[in-house]
Amino acid sequence: MPQKNQTINLRPMVETDLPAVFGLSQQVQWPHRLEDWQQAWSLGGGVIAEASGEVAGCALRWLWGEHRATLGLVIVAEQHRGQGIARAMMQQLMAPLSTYQLQLVASDQGKPLYQQLGFVEQGTLAQHQCRELPLRDAAPLPNGLSLRPALPADIGLLSELDLLASGMQRQPLLVELLASAGQALVLERQRIAVGFALRRRFGYGSMIGPVVASDPADAIALIDSLCQPCGGQFVRVDTPLVSGLSPWLNQRGLPCVDTPTIMVRGTPYRPDYSLAQTFALVSQAWS
Repeated sequence: MPQKNQTINLRPMVETDLPAVFGLSQQVQWPHRLEDWQQAWSLGGGVIAEASGEVAGCALRWLWGEHRATLGLVIVAEQHRGQGIARAMMQQLMAPLSTYQLQLVASDQGKPLYQQLGFVEQGTLAQHQCRELPLRDAAPLPNGLSLRPALPADIGLLSELDLLASGMQRQPLLVELLASAGQALVLERQRIAVGFALRRRFGYGSMIGPVVASDPADAIALIDSLCQPCGGQFVRVDTPLVSGLSPWLNQRGLPCVDTPTIMVRGTPYRPDYSLAQTFALVSQAWS
């Protein structure tokens, strides 16, 4: 039962809060490791709700350039729900971002609150995952396509493609992901880069994303190659339903386990699909 008549204090999230928010995520059965929380906090900022000196909730935000931001990792401890804590945390995070286009991924439970805060539904996200990915050789690449490792010198290229696909300036994020990736690939057509993808350690195993390409066939080539070393292991891919990848992911042995809602406050970004689009998210928090 919610504990009523408690004083709730909001304050900025600091590094020493990470074990407590990791504990909150364990309570709601999220897959995040403490290392995942450390990485998320280091790239953004957050707010903590305290009740009687204990962490009762958290929410984070990330700024991607001067006009775009994402919000996520919003949790309220079960015993403190029903007191408006999530609303208060979100309002505090959003207050200095009135000129920003904001994006988040909402559960069915969180959607009514976000609608009240001015977010509108922008699409559906398909969360595909498998505890033991079936073994399978990657399909041969079509003529004219080639894959190569993504290197630190490619950061400018990756950032440019990601900006075209997402509208977000996320070079610091990509630097961090490339440094910690288990595998990172650039897809080239006639020696011109047309896409990229990364696989990294996250949660129960590996997360593939972001995946940026100009068409589904190119995205499949990237994901298929990143899946190949992961036979028998946990793999997760979060793809916008509009991308059309869900049928192939199901066939590849990665069934859809959840369909949260992509929500936006402000004018949605519309990529030029002939140049680049996002086929798999970095994460639901970072979109």
